[in-house]
Amino acid sequence: MIRIALSVITLVGLIIFHNSIISFGLNLRLSFTFSKILPYMLEFFAVCLIIFNVYRQYLSNASLTLRRLVSILILFGGSGIAFAVNPIYEGDFSHQYREINLAGENADTFQHGLTMIALPGCPFCFEKLKEMKIVNEIYPELPMFVLVVNNDSLAVESYREASNDNIQVSLFPESTLLKSIIMGGYPNLIYKDSDGSSRLINWNNSGFGSASWDYILEEEGL
Repeated sequence: MIRIALSVITLVGLIIFHNSIISFGLNLRLSFTFSKILPYMLEFFAVCLIIFNVYRQYLSNASLTLRRLVSILILFGGSGIAFAVNPIYEGDFSHQYREINLAGENADTFQHGLTMIALPGCPFCFEKLKEMKIVNEIYPELPMFVLVVNNDSLAVESYREASNDNIQVSLFPESTLLKSIIMGGYPNLIYKDSDGSSRLINWNNSGFGSASWDYILEEEGL
């Protein structure tokens, strides 16, 4: 009974510290995709450990049907709770982008690095900014910027405060470029590599996931 209780406590602890495990993986400079998967792998292992201990203590002499039934219930019950508390959202692992080439007066709109185009008061933009701050702490050599749409100085200040002034925040320059860039709402993300070309990689929010971060870090040689 003690071993069952310990394995249940282990599962509960892994669920509670799910995000901390992701941060631990990122701080070890593991890939974003693996760091995102890591807590789910550990939680699945803990569920299997519960099944093993229940089987050994209570089901060793039970019928095959009962053993399978109990194992399935524990597997789906434990895994279901883990995913319910820490769900996987659309876009968490995605990397759906398009390529853009700018020329003329728009060629120098974006600097080398990752730029988020944000709206004033956009909750999804602030959520993405939190992610950018985490990356900035681990990889300070990756240039990151926020360009706020609309001439709202208060919005710029709110983004600067939220970024702790670690990410450069400014207004999106007035031009006709915006309508041709934005795809699928805000935030939009733009990556420009350091080779000086006009080629940009553009994601909408649901298309930018852990695989996108891995792509950027690989491009930057980090």
